Amino acid sequence: MRRALPQAVALGVAALVLAGCSDDSGGTAPDGGAGGGDTSSGDVVEVPGVSVTGDAAALSPDGTRIAVPCDGELCVWSTAEGTLGERWDGGGVVAWSTGGLVATDRVTGGTVAVVLLDDATGDEVATAEAYDAEVVQDGPGAGMRDLEFSPDGETLAGAGADGVVRLWSVDDPTDVTELDPEGDAPVALAFSSDGSELAVASSDAPVTIVEVGSGDTLGELDAPPQGHVAWAPDDATVATSSFALDEQAAVTIWDGETYEEQASSAVAGDHLTWLGPDSLVASVKDEADLRVWDWRTDDERSLTGATDVPRAVLVAPDESRVYAVSPRDGVLAWPASGGEVTAFEQPDG
Repeated sequence: MRRALPQAVALGVAALVLAGCSDDSGGTAPDGGAGGGDTSSGDVVEVPGVSVTGDAAALSPDGTRIAVPCDGELCVWSTAEGTLGERWDGGGVVAWSTGGLVATDRVTGGTVAVVLLDDATGDEVATAEAYDAEVVQDGPGAGMRDLEFSPDGETLAGAGADGVVRLWSVDDPTDVTELDPEGDAPVALAFSSDGSELAVASSDAPVTIVEVGSGDTLGELDAPPQGHVAWAPDDATVATSSFALDEQAAVTIWDGETYEEQASSAVAGDHLTWLGPDSLVASVKDEADLRVWDWRTDDERSLTGATDVPRAVLVAPDESRVYAVSPRDGVLAWPASGGEVTAFEQPDG
């Protein structure tokens, strides 16, 4: 664990006017295209002619809104109506806390910063500079690879393209701790439900489990680098998806205490989310259907109706719905038990 120098982080507080809709969002209705490719490197993959990348999404704690990076902003939909309500200043990643804040990133002049927004208004309430990028590239996709709030909303974890995992105090973003997990290319993060442990997936090292309070490494998963990671809601297990696209591709379940493998499914999973403690929802590389896998019984079913390859996947807090995001389809929703898909309003073209 490395404590960053205080001068390396700047806190700026400013009230901003809510961002209006862009005139060149480039949104299109689903066209049946294949979309996709392997997004597990953590890079935001932009598809020409569409405004939603699909690589990140976040639900409000009450499940009534979903925020998705959208043409250099954050598009915010009503989950009940599927209507696009607001567009806020934002970057290529997003996280939503239980404390009324939304986190995103911003890259300006090669400086990568984490920005906190009021989730009622979209106004900026704090900014913390993270690092200076080696390659100056402003805009979505040039900054953080992942952002995750702790369950209590008091800590924000970020995986930077500079290879550093940082923990910011939400009350004082100048208080930042740098973790030192295995590897130099973190791509995905996941807190345990009690917030005491952080799983770090990297493109060049095994998944590392870190104790948040001390920064000590508690263990590693005995597998090649994994592209995504998710703790089960009861913390009993951890799920990962591999980078592989061939016969080595797998979604794997690991014991949350011993870190030993419990089950595996030979599928080229991409993003993962849990539907209860036993079922895992996975988007699959180069496939339009979502997979729902009960790892204890090995039963599997599909959620169908997408015309593009889903990337980010989410489950409603009450576990009643499953959401997926992709460039051409935008935001889709299914009943968690299965059924017809609902397509949300597309951003204006």
